[in-house]
Amino acid sequence: MSRYNRRSFLRGASAFGAASLALPALPSLSNAAPGDFPRRLVVFFSGNGTIGPNWRPTSENGRLTGLSTILDPLAPHIDDITVLEGLDIECARSTWQPKSGFHAHERGLGGILTGTHLNLGSMEAGSGYANGQSVDQFIADGFGDQTALHSLQVGIISNRSSSNGWYNRDTMVYSAADQPKFHERDGARLFSQIFGENPGESTAYAKIRARRRSVLDFLKGDLDRVQSRLSAQDRLRVAQHTQAFRDLERQLDEVVVCEAPDAPGGINFGSQAQTGAIADFQIRQTVQALACDRTRVATMQFGRGLGALSLQCIGLSDSWHALSHEGDNNADAQDKLTRLNTYIAARFSDLLTQMKAVREGDGTMLDNSVVLWVNELGKGNNHDHHDVPIIMAGRAGGFLKPGGRHIEFGRRNTNDLLVTLCHAFGHFDVDSYGIPDLNEGVLSELIA
Repeated sequence: MSRYNRRSFLRGASAFGAASLALPALPSLSNAAPGDFPRRLVVFFSGNGTIGPNWRPTSENGRLTGLSTILDPLAPHIDDITVLEGLDIECARSTWQPKSGFHAHERGLGGILTGTHLNLGSMEAGSGYANGQSVDQFIADGFGDQTALHSLQVGIISNRSSSNGWYNRDTMVYSAADQPKFHERDGARLFSQIFGENPGESTAYAKIRARRRSVLDFLKGDLDRVQSRLSAQDRLRVAQHTQAFRDLERQLDEVVVCEAPDAPGGINFGSQAQTGAIADFQIRQTVQALACDRTRVATMQFGRGLGALSLQCIGLSDSWHALSHEGDNNADAQDKLTRLNTYIAARFSDLLTQMKAVREGDGTMLDNSVVLWVNELGKGNNHDHHDVPIIMAGRAGGFLKPGGRHIEFGRRNTNDLLVTLCHAFGHFDVDSYGIPDLNEGVLSELIA
């Protein structure tokens, strides 16, 4: 696992309260060798299974030769992605649950990153939260205090199940058994969480904004001093970094903080009709948090287990979950679900595009990362946990083989994928994750 210390954090706390901006890691300032960059983990989730014939790509001898209708938006990244087939969320099957009546969506979401079952509780069908720590949190724990934020949980849209609280169908992230972590959907709060501002009451926030005007203005002197020490590539990287930050600030200029603050740039983060704008804003902030080394672990939920979203993002009023229960012979439902999953694939493609835009040595942030697109079901209308659709991108700093591949594992469990992730982040002593009986070991086909 590469060694990496946070460097070149330029702080202006005395000038503008708690706000701070970090430069990305710059090899010309630190004499970093190629690959001497932090490894990151990003898990992107969408639910309700997929439409297999419209998701499955074409390949020859394990090499991708073409992408399906749903995966077509990933065409610019075909050499960066690996399509995984034949992985089962075996821990989500009723056999492993303390109560057989637990709903399949909750079981799949609770198990995809924990590798274990749900506990008993007071939610749907007597279910509770998952019985173990999710792998993203295990990996984040391994970074200790190297970053300002332990991890980042982002919700692309509002998924709250109840006015009284959150359900187990709302998250795949667990700090420990029965200790769920839920996403942040509001752009202003997410910005504050990432970049250190906590505006509180509107008057306090107004004073902070008036005092700083722009974080970069206060950092100008520091930036000018280091420019002469940077290589041409690092000067370009700083320019990209600062421009991205200015873009975020520009959207936040319209925030009016009160008991119910207006969304940045006029975005209503509770509106499903604005899913596209919400996704764009939150993906950009997440990538910026990774580029700033504010955190190295992020999860992004595009919906929840059970979905229950309308399809306003693609101009339809149907229920995603209801459509997923329609039979395979319902051509209209199959078409709408294909369109929705294609739309989500485009958002995943946006994430990869932005990560590839951040240069690190001879490669990109994506090269030093592992990015997964996962689901809680393989197929929605039969609630099957067999052959769940999973896309992997990135090489974890060279630990994983290059993309452009299509791997059929036969019948392996996602627990083995979790073990493989642990090894990708230097935890080679991990030979089992979740329910021990469901582990066979690492997925060697993925490892360089």
